[in-house]
Amino acid sequence: MSTSVQVIIPNYNHASYLAERLKSIALQTYGTFQAVVLDDFSADTSRDIIDAFVITDPRFSKYYNTVNSGSTFVQWNKGVAMARSEYIWIAESDDSADPLLLQTLIAKLGADPEIVLAYCQSNRMNAEGEVTGSWLDFTADLDPEGLFTTDFIMDGKEYIQRFLIHRNTIPNASAVLFRKSVFEKVGGALVNLKTNGDWLTWLKMLCFGKVAFVAASYNYFRYHNKSVIAKAHQTEHKNTYREQYDTVMRREFVSFLKQHAIGLSPKLLQTNQYYISLDLGHKGLYELKSGQFFMGWKHVLIASFYPKMQSGFIKKALGLL
Repeated sequence: MSTSVQVIIPNYNHASYLAERLKSIALQTYGTFQAVVLDDFSADTSRDIIDAFVITDPRFSKYYNTVNSGSTFVQWNKGVAMARSEYIWIAESDDSADPLLLQTLIAKLGADPEIVLAYCQSNRMNAEGEVTGSWLDFTADLDPEGLFTTDFIMDGKEYIQRFLIHRNTIPNASAVLFRKSVFEKVGGALVNLKTNGDWLTWLKMLCFGKVAFVAASYNYFRYHNKSVIAKAHQTEHKNTYREQYDTVMRREFVSFLKQHAIGLSPKLLQTNQYYISLDLGHKGLYELKSGQFFMGWKHVLIASFYPKMQSGFIKKALGLL
């Protein structure tokens, strides 16, 4: 008997892409799944598209919010809580997929109970649906051995130390199939992180098992002016420093490790703190330029001495006097 997959499709104002997304799910060669479209009070024609589609395929259902939740990660948690299957695919409503995605990823999870998540490579896709490249170059500087050109399975903590602590090398949830039990074990997605809740979720989950990677690009990650990342950048206040190394998320990860008494290598923790300090230093320089002298110097000094780093922040700060 085939293992069932729960497909969760969070949607908010993605009517332009929704029909293609739903079709790409329906055409999966692995057909043993249940899919629910979670519409977050869209103001466009999304619900007309959803209504028309779900009556054509009994595997699909819908859930409509009466108010906007304000976070895609609220929708993630709601969908996972509703799921009766152990395997979860969060298929973002503006992305698309090759028909082999589910079949390929479920084979990875099913082959080893210690694998907590499996993901494939992604193609870059623009608003018009044109493939503009691959995400392979996103990991090139971290991967001189060319590991991401082949399939691999790796211990989760090793993957964090080699790749995930530096940047979100699992850049799109639509490329991921994961275990519900582990997602719930780590507390689900943190809803107050607007753009990094996925990254933090992968970091937490990989503390409890292995990751499987598939080099074939079965996922199509669409970037457009209404995507989560684009909207976050558009709505940031012009007079506010924008984090470059995701300090808030990194601090949340450290708190999670302490809470669960998870031991990671001192080198990894120092690397994490290094990125936090880089952000603090840049924030301090920004504050000094903005006339916030006390907070500016405070952040510059913290960044320079914890951990001790040859960043040149103090010299740059003195140059602003």
